[in-house]
Amino acid sequence: MNSAMYSDTAAQVNTETSSYPIWVGWEIYEEIGERINNLIRPEVAYLITDQNSQKHARSIQVSLEKNEIKTHIFIMESGEIYKTLDTVGHAYEWLAKLKAERNHLVLAVGGGVVGDLAGFVAATFLRGMPFGQVPTSLLAVMDASVGGKVAVDLPYGKNMVGAFYQPKFVMSDVSFLKTLDQRQLNSGWSEAIKHSLIVDRNLFDEFQTYVDDITSFDPDVTTNIIRRSVAIKADVVSKDEKETLGIRILLNYGHTIGHAIEAITGYSKYLHGEAVSIGMMGAAHISHSLGILSGDEVDLQRAVLDSYKLPTCAFGLNKKQIIESIKSDKKTVSGDVTWVLLEKIGKSLTRRGVSRNTVMDALDMIIESKAS
Repeated sequence: MNSAMYSDTAAQVNTETSSYPIWVGWEIYEEIGERINNLIRPEVAYLITDQNSQKHARSIQVSLEKNEIKTHIFIMESGEIYKTLDTVGHAYEWLAKLKAERNHLVLAVGGGVVGDLAGFVAATFLRGMPFGQVPTSLLAVMDASVGGKVAVDLPYGKNMVGAFYQPKFVMSDVSFLKTLDQRQLNSGWSEAIKHSLIVDRNLFDEFQTYVDDITSFDPDVTTNIIRRSVAIKADVVSKDEKETLGIRILLNYGHTIGHAIEAITGYSKYLHGEAVSIGMMGAAHISHSLGILSGDEVDLQRAVLDSYKLPTCAFGLNKKQIIESIKSDKKTVSGDVTWVLLEKIGKSLTRRGVSRNTVMDALDMIIESKAS
C-alpha cells in the first residue's frame, strides 16, 4: 500500500521541498512502526516527549520495537517555559552521546511545545535528520504539527529562533485526546474554529450546529471535524510553504495579539488557544473599525467562541505592553504590522498600515481592568 493512501489519510502536504501524509484516525497508534518502515525504514528512532505525554511515547515505542526500530526516549519538562535553547542544548547532548546519525529518525510525541522543539532539534542536529510528528494535544493536532514551522522561544518573544522544516509524516490518533482536560480541548478547538473563520464558512456553521457533540468528544463527529480542519491547514501550507505568497499568513488570524498576550504574561496565564481566541476578537474589532466586517459577524464569532468556553477578553493586562510586544511580531516589516483580518466569516485578508489608535481601540474592547 502507498504510505499516504491509508483510509485515515486526512491530507497530503505537497510543497517544493517535501511531500508527506497526515493520518487522522481513532486508535491507529499501533500501526506507526509499520507505517514508518513503509516510508523511510530508519534503524533508530529518538522519541522526544514530555512528562505529560510519556505514556503515549511508551505506547509508540512498543510499536516501533515490534517493527525492529531501535528506540530511545528523551523526556523534557512540560510547559512553554521549557521551549528554550537550553532544553535544545540538552537534547543535542543526548543525541550526540547516543551517536545519532543523519538517517535516523527524530519523533515528537507530545503537544505543540514538544513538536516545535523536537522539530527544531531535528532541523539543526547534524544539519538535519528525518522528523515525524505524533501530536497528543488537540491544539498540536490542529496547528503545530502541520506545516513544518519549528522553533523555540526567547525572552523577547515566542518562536523567535526557528526554521521551516517539514516532517516525513504526521500521525494524529484522536483517541489520545480523550484524556485531555476540558480546558486543553477548548484551547485546541480555538485553532480549528480559526481555520473555519478564515476560509470555510460551512465548517464554521458545523462548529455552531454540533457544539454539544464536539465538546462531549463524540468519536465520529470529532474525528471528522478534525480531519476537515487539518485538511484546511495542509492545503494552505501546500500552496505557500514559507509565507511568501500572502496565503499562509492567513493562518495567523488572532495570533498577532494572541502572541503578545502570551509574551507579556510569561506564557503561563493563558493557553495558546485561549490567547488566540482573545486575539481573534481583537482582530475582528479591527476589521469592523476599518469597515470590513459587519458588527453582526463580530457578534457571531464571539458567540461561537463563547459556546466552546473560550475567552473573548482578558483582564488586568497592560495595553501599552501588548502594543510593544506586537512590534516584535515576525510579520512586522519596517515597524508596520501585517494584520490578518476578516472580510466575512469564511473569508480573510491582510492589511498593513493599521493605525496605533485603531489597534488601541480594539484592545479597549477586549482588555478589561478586572474581572466582573
